[in-house]
Amino acid sequence: MRSVGLAVCLLLSLASGCHPAPPPPAPAPAPEVSTCDGPSPAAGPSALTANLDSAFVCDPRPGAAGWIHAGSSFSSVPKLPPREAAPLDVQLPRFALVFDGRDGPRLEHALSTLRNEADYRLLVAGARAPRGAAHHAPPTRAGVAELLAALRRALQPGAMLVLLAAEVDTLADDPWGCIPLQDACLPLAELQLELAELRTGARIVVLAQARPRLAFSALTDATAVVVTFPSGQVGDRAARAFWSPQVPDRDGDGVIAVRERAAQARRIDRGGVRFVDPLGTLSFARRQARARGSAPLEVEGRPALDAAVAGLAPGQIAVVNLSTTWCAACGPFRTTFANLARRTGGPMRFIHAETDEQWQGFGALSYPAVAFIAPGGRLLGVAHDPYDPLSALALGEFESIDDRLAYHRAELRSREHRVRGRGARALLALGPPGAALIEDLARDLHDEPVAAIVLDILQALASYGEKARHTAPEMVALFNHADGYVRQMALLALRRIGADPRPVACPLLALVADPDAGVRSAAIDLLAADPSLPPAILPALRVIMEDESPAVRRVALAAFRRLPWGDAAIGALPTLLRLVTPGEPDDQRAEAIAALIELGPRATAAIPDLTRLLADADPAIVRQAALALGNHGAAASCAVPSLAALAADPDPHTRRKSGEAMAKIGADRRISRQ
Repeated sequence: MRSVGLAVCLLLSLASGCHPAPPPPAPAPAPEVSTCDGPSPAAGPSALTANLDSAFVCDPRPGAAGWIHAGSSFSSVPKLPPREAAPLDVQLPRFALVFDGRDGPRLEHALSTLRNEADYRLLVAGARAPRGAAHHAPPTRAGVAELLAALRRALQPGAMLVLLAAEVDTLADDPWGCIPLQDACLPLAELQLELAELRTGARIVVLAQARPRLAFSALTDATAVVVTFPSGQVGDRAARAFWSPQVPDRDGDGVIAVRERAAQARRIDRGGVRFVDPLGTLSFARRQARARGSAPLEVEGRPALDAAVAGLAPGQIAVVNLSTTWCAACGPFRTTFANLARRTGGPMRFIHAETDEQWQGFGALSYPAVAFIAPGGRLLGVAHDPYDPLSALALGEFESIDDRLAYHRAELRSREHRVRGRGARALLALGPPGAALIEDLARDLHDEPVAAIVLDILQALASYGEKARHTAPEMVALFNHADGYVRQMALLALRRIGADPRPVACPLLALVADPDAGVRSAAIDLLAADPSLPPAILPALRVIMEDESPAVRRVALAAFRRLPWGDAAIGALPTLLRLVTPGEPDDQRAEAIAALIELGPRATAAIPDLTRLLADADPAIVRQAALALGNHGAAASCAVPSLAALAADPDPHTRRKSGEAMAKIGADRRISRQ
């Protein structure tokens, strides 16, 4: 029958062009299945089990650092803008707040001098009301509160205030002391807070019979002239000399200024009288005895600044705004500095100095900075607070390092957060001598509620390097701080003081998954500071890498890729393979397979899993799996059939990657045969 059919078709073809039907095409051969087999490391022990079985066991999950410090009392208080002093207005009524002794009048000679020189409104806390007192109250707590309330009601911004105290007594754990009253002793620190709320144009403080050496500095700031006399008979004589009407007018201006009074008292008691005058020479009389302020002199570069300073007269001090063209904060501060120069005269010469580079030789830690230069080019120091530079000058010019340290220690204990911050910044600006207060700074890290001040303290401790290494536990406690920048600075400070990362490895691991990128980076850098540490912490890190949160898994994977594991990295193979399985988030899978590629030939146990990934639905994963297999060379020969099947893939990049992988495997096989 078949021959008859062919014959018929042949006859028909000759008659009408008929052709025989071609045979049906043979079916395409099925792609060869990979011969790679073997158990998958992904089925190995869980990350938690590996952690518990390791020598280094810890709970590194996010938030687990809480075991270091039970609870957290930290709170961020907004940083208040600097409050400038009101300009002194000599036309306004003047006031005098007088503490005239708890047992009886002791300042009659001082009050008489005040009455003769100007129409002062006297507010007196004393056993007896003196003649001409506008307000009188007994020397008790209630009486002082009454006088302060009256002063707040009557004092206008810009008015001058004179504060007189007949005695300053010692106070336990307080270097400043207190003013004795009938029912208590009023701490100068408390009085300081009360006076800080008064916007006086200038303040003259005279403390007689002052037993604490640092009593003078309790009320020193940019608007105060302070004179203290030591207790004892010599001090009493000096106080009377200060108030004597026979004080000579040495500059011949017709006004007996405070500076001239202090000079007279010093002749009586050469070593005891303390005098701080950041404003220049103020007088008790009706007019000012100081020059009016003016706009600052503007110079560019160090040579021009040196030339300007060379013109200082004896007794003058250059107040220099060190500015740079690339400093973002320098522009706004320029106006603030100019206003300060216009308000302030006397022996101050204000200079705005700008450069395109760093200002070398001044010790400025940041810009803008305010430096003080005496005649002859002698650097007196750099203000720790550019918005309140004159108070820093008062302390820097007149006091020893020991006195300044005691003063700044007292500032750190103040209840006023602006005072505490100023103390921390002052110690930073003071440089190496400030290391004497390391213990005070470390203690305050726990107690300080204001994040900005914690940062100042951390920066100061970090500047002392290895001297502050023993404060590492206090810094570790800040890992729980609510402010991410505080956590980051705590890590950087640990690095600066050379802290050993091994004792704090577990809380550091907790920060590897911190929500703040800066904290994560600083934690990883500190963990990597000891190359021997990563192998020990790998089991605990795997716990974070398998956290229930995808975001945590991603940052932990990134941390794994940054740390120097060496051969120990292979211990993460089960976790990496679990993280790259289909169904996981795409960005996580990409990070995990990139880590597998970096493991290279060490991860031969992963070849079966990588081969199965060649059939993944994500082309990017397929290409990365091919790359990883090619890096294994001849060990991945079993994956060649699966790689060859990709030659027909519609994606050209996939075809190229599979070809490159087969070429590597083939080349390695030829080399191994030789």
